Amino acid sequence: MKIKYPGFSTNQINIESFSAGMNTSKDASLTNLSEAISVENFAFNDGALKNGIGFEDLVESLGQNTEILKRDLEMINGFERVFHFYKYNQETNSREDKLLLLGSDMQLYYINLFDESKQLKTLRGITFTSLPSAVRYRLNGEDVIILSSETDNMVVWDGVNEPYIVLDAPKISSMTIHYERLFATVDGEKNAVWFSDDLDPTNWSLSLDEAGFIELIDERGALLKVVSFLDYVYIFREYGISRLTAYADQQTFAVSNLFVSSGKIYSNSVCVCGDRILFLAEDGLYSFDGVSTHKILENISNNLTRDNSSACACYHNGYYHLACNFAFHDENEESSGLNAVVTIEIDGMKLANISRGVKIKYLCTIENIGVVALAFDETKNAFLLTKLCKNASFFGKPLEKVWISPTTKLGFGQTKKTLRKIYIETTGEVSLFVYCDEKPKVFSFKGKNAPQAKRVNLPLNNFSFRLVSRDQTTNIKNLGFEFLKAKKYEE
Repeated sequence: MKIKYPGFSTNQINIESFSAGMNTSKDASLTNLSEAISVENFAFNDGALKNGIGFEDLVESLGQNTEILKRDLEMINGFERVFHFYKYNQETNSREDKLLLLGSDMQLYYINLFDESKQLKTLRGITFTSLPSAVRYRLNGEDVIILSSETDNMVVWDGVNEPYIVLDAPKISSMTIHYERLFATVDGEKNAVWFSDDLDPTNWSLSLDEAGFIELIDERGALLKVVSFLDYVYIFREYGISRLTAYADQQTFAVSNLFVSSGKIYSNSVCVCGDRILFLAEDGLYSFDGVSTHKILENISNNLTRDNSSACACYHNGYYHLACNFAFHDENEESSGLNAVVTIEIDGMKLANISRGVKIKYLCTIENIGVVALAFDETKNAFLLTKLCKNASFFGKPLEKVWISPTTKLGFGQTKKTLRKIYIETTGEVSLFVYCDEKPKVFSFKGKNAPQAKRVNLPLNNFSFRLVSRDQTTNIKNLGFEFLKAKKYEE
């Protein structure tokens, strides 16, 4: 019996939308070509491949008269945390915004954000020994910011006078304001949630009508973080979530357990996103609505299985941004640090972007500015103040944008086939690498405002492709491939 190939038939594969994003939950050979096995710095949630998350100099975005501020910031040699504090000045009937910065020296600094003359000032007498958390509160008719860490005393500052220390407050690892009380998790007391006196978060005198604590001892493990959400205090623990019903009278406080996790929860990934809370655990991402917990984006869970104990997140304008240790599974892999920012569109719970190429230490949402990131600059060997933007660059230097398809036989098995043509629409320059069992063939496309086609006539068995671009005008869509497939019959 002989197999003959008397002719060819034409087959067209079109990728009309890239919005399916990335999928590593399937065997790569079974993944659809419209899903990437890896993607970097491309935004894709609207279907086209565009510039993803970028990082621009925060100081540049603050307007004019910033030369002295830039010089002073450089002298600090990097930052550990960023906080936003605003208060209302009753004399001028205006709002005053301040950016608090924890330097690498663990000293607190601040900037009056929207003053015409911007200066870096030192909050004298306050130095931390571990990373603090912060909340804003209106105490005795005055707006204040409260800062505390698990090894340092509580600090209270009104933005004008010298800050003062609350000596009898516990050493706090996380805190939230709920019904005019401060609720906190505390260093050394990993099984108890503490609460301050009603209307006074600086009063920690233990009594039935002032401050107190509630112990939670069960299989859910240590208490990590407290969050005020939908009329309750939610307590995120190593392996679960508990809910505290807490109104004015502490004698009516009640705890119920809602969720047990099979993987450890990462505390700083917990973030309120409108009507739900998103968080990362050892086994993937979750969405919590106050009652039920649902696993989300399981298509990238395999990329999030590393140690993410330092992962952090924030919410802004409909998007959850997670700085994490993301496994890209390639030759450029970095095994430590927060090497990516994963962005999720809350409406529809869709993956929108995965940034790569910049190490992150911390993310924070600042009103009237956006998302501030502490990003590592290799030239200055320090984590600097940056603002998230949509230009896929780092301080003006373009980041490489990559989309890698799975490898497929196109459903043709071992049948002889030839890639005949490539179709693409792109407004920016892009290189398309076609993998066909040997070294990749590279096809370059210039940006045009019209569809493009290129004849290639490339014999192949397996097929995959990689799109690579550094162009700042990137907009790629309607990618298509035309194949010639051999017809056969037996005799």
